[in-house]
Amino acid sequence: MTGRHPTELTLVPRPWALSDTGARRTLRERTLRVAGPAELVGAVTALADRCRGLAVAVAEPAAADVVVDIRPRWRGGVDGDPVRGLDPGGADDAPPDGFSITVVDRRLRVCAAGSRGAFHALTAVVQVVADPTGDTAELPLFEAEEPPGMLRWRGLSLDVARRFCPLDELRTMVDLMAYYRLNVLHLHLTDAVAWRLRMPGRPRLTPDPQACYDAAQLVELARYAAARHVTVLPEIDMPGHILAAVTAYPELGGDKPPPHPGMAHLRPDVPAATAFAQEAVDLLCGLSPSPYVHIGGDEAFGMDADEYARFVQAAHGWVRARGKRPVAWQEASRGRVFGPEDVLQLWISPQDAPRAEELDRRLPAQYAFLRDTLLETFRSAPQDLPRAVADGAHVLLSPSFPFYLDRRYGEPSTDPAQTASMERLGHAGYPVARTSHLYSWQLHDIAEAADGTARVAGAEAVLWTETTGDADDLAALLLPRLPLLAEMMWSTRRSPWPAAAARIAAHAPVWQRLGLGGYYRSAEVFG
Repeated sequence: MTGRHPTELTLVPRPWALSDTGARRTLRERTLRVAGPAELVGAVTALADRCRGLAVAVAEPAAADVVVDIRPRWRGGVDGDPVRGLDPGGADDAPPDGFSITVVDRRLRVCAAGSRGAFHALTAVVQVVADPTGDTAELPLFEAEEPPGMLRWRGLSLDVARRFCPLDELRTMVDLMAYYRLNVLHLHLTDAVAWRLRMPGRPRLTPDPQACYDAAQLVELARYAAARHVTVLPEIDMPGHILAAVTAYPELGGDKPPPHPGMAHLRPDVPAATAFAQEAVDLLCGLSPSPYVHIGGDEAFGMDADEYARFVQAAHGWVRARGKRPVAWQEASRGRVFGPEDVLQLWISPQDAPRAEELDRRLPAQYAFLRDTLLETFRSAPQDLPRAVADGAHVLLSPSFPFYLDRRYGEPSTDPAQTASMERLGHAGYPVARTSHLYSWQLHDIAEAADGTARVAGAEAVLWTETTGDADDLAALLLPRLPLLAEMMWSTRRSPWPAAAARIAAHAPVWQRLGLGGYYRSAEVFG
């Protein structure tokens, strides 16, 4: 590809090879005309309207601005990163999701092996359209070669238990993710403070019908997401983080008193608890067409280790008996039952583990008895990855550095009020980190920790919401970091930081259109 000047196209993720010819094509009536499959064009239409205010229409090739050519044997013209991981929808043999864009007869020609690669290509085209707010818009005639994404599984885990997200917000999250080629929305539906999934016969779990989801709503959300090549992964967290359920139905706790009134566990020797957990798994398995369901397993503080292991083994069996593949947080590796068909989600970064003196300072007096348990949990964490590797399980990467979005920003905002908000937003126990520092992470940082033998499923960013109030709080923690993490999951290539920051900053109008105007005005990105 040749270009007359260095490209200034603000694509995220940035394609492996990119060139702007300098020529432009006028889009009449702010409409991008695409010659391609109607289903594909329809999916792009909805996304383009929400994110850019741009209309998209099906056209014959002679009248089209973009012509889509899906060739099952297409493999692209450049070699990228080795592709690894699991397809979250279960289609591990699906066509690669890379693409190429070339200029032919003053229009763009998209080539891809399947609809997913073509969708990514058209999303890239939507990103570069200039000023779609007037009567016309301009389409840069550019060329790009994009090999398939480095990781097949690229997601966002969103805590909707601590802060309920209405369905409209979840659809916005899906659209934001699809815009940046993320393909898994992992919903943390339950926790100690609330249970957000309505269960038949268990009305006390969800006393506020406006602050929970029923199965039909989540099934419909999964359909909405699938049209944008995003898979919904539902999670019910067990056997810890279960206080909301035990408070609603005390019999789930059995006769053994909990270690603290603010804690509860589902124990494998309590029939009411195992019956409830099986009901939850049954419901969970019907919420998404994905072969994967997430059964939690993290931070069962104060639970007997043998009881914990037996519960994990039982829950794993229930999922497998229903024809699904279980996903759990990394501590579930201690049950020694997760194997080659299963996924363990790694989340504990050594640099974020609490120190004894920090716990002595910050742990409320009523939880002081947990000090040693907490320290031992994090002290044992480095063995979870080697254990998962030894058992053959796939590893989903969500190390708290860089993937936890409740980490406070290390740089100020250009808005002093936002800088001040970091006193209440985010997890006070994590060291702050500059956005530019997050962008330095590479996949081999984890792979090398397991001597390069880890079977990596993919990666997920994670947003815990206990400190968030409104949608602006959510946006402040998500953005501008999520698009950067999406680029990091797609490829090992990194732009020089000033160039990466400029590309991300150019996307702020998209976030505004999506109702995410509370994004953090990072001085490193917008300064």
